[in-house]
Amino acid sequence: MNSDSFQLSSLVVHDVPQPGAEGGGLILTDAPVPLDDQLRSYFQGKIAQSLKQHGLEAIADPTASPIVRDGVSRILANHDRLVAVSHTVAGHLDNSQTRRNSSGLLAVGIGTVDDGEVIAVMKLEREQGVRLRIERTGSGATVNLQFLRDLTLTDKTKVFKASLLRLEEASQAETMYGLVSDDQRGREEGAGVAEFFLSTFLGCQLKINPAKATLDFVLAAEQFINQDVDSDERRASYQVALLARMQDQRRDLRPRTFANNNLETHDRPRFLARVAERGLDPDQTFEKDTSLARIKGFRMVFEHGMTLVGSREDLDERVRVQGPAGINGVVVQDILKQMGGR
Repeated sequence: MNSDSFQLSSLVVHDVPQPGAEGGGLILTDAPVPLDDQLRSYFQGKIAQSLKQHGLEAIADPTASPIVRDGVSRILANHDRLVAVSHTVAGHLDNSQTRRNSSGLLAVGIGTVDDGEVIAVMKLEREQGVRLRIERTGSGATVNLQFLRDLTLTDKTKVFKASLLRLEEASQAETMYGLVSDDQRGREEGAGVAEFFLSTFLGCQLKINPAKATLDFVLAAEQFINQDVDSDERRASYQVALLARMQDQRRDLRPRTFANNNLETHDRPRFLARVAERGLDPDQTFEKDTSLARIKGFRMVFEHGMTLVGSREDLDERVRVQGPAGINGVVVQDILKQMGGR
């Protein structure tokens, strides 16, 4: 799903408070927002940016709540159900949250991605104590448009979590899939998307098994380093970069981004081909989980059988790989502590 191609056609916005907060409960509106160019561009851009940076592939979890996937199915079958379904989804979000979750705006919209229809579900942060203003008319509650502009087109509001969802098979809610992102999570959190949003609220699970994807990425990188790189210096440099990326606190991993940041230009296509051979999409972000991968250090096996092992810091700071492949070899720059026979 190419989030960059997202086009928004209709949107409903509701206000969901923090559980137990003063100032009342849900504020529901009864009509879509009259989107002008500014508002349409704002919501399209925020969703596309969040998903491009942090989007993870998700599918419906048959054991989780069916409320969102049933709602997606109903809206796609009949766009006139957008408002009614969004009320149900807002109530479901309100029930899913705890005091740990911040107050915010829930936006539910209809749009297209790659010429196919999608449903956008997004939660945005709003300033503490600022509630959505509505206007009462004969047809019900509608958003105060100027207030919505002030809230969204300034720094008073930012994206928390976003998703673009569609059905693989029409009218089959259980075939829902899409992209989900969470801009609120910390660098050290173990999940790419907060459990309450991904599972409890959306009723989804990650499509890609993080541990297997990470292992496949590491195996692809090591195969590339050992079989496709003709310089010992670059092989060492790439191994340092791989170990550093596996050991850092960033939870999202995108193969092409790794290649662009760490590999020389002429080496990138072959690396990405190795990634694809392992069944990974070079342009798809997945959650990093190193539980199956070997990432604690390096192991060098030399032509005549000698083996050198150490940490990433050893390889980066105390091992010097000199010259082209097969020439000059390796120099260890360290103090000899002990030597003996074996």
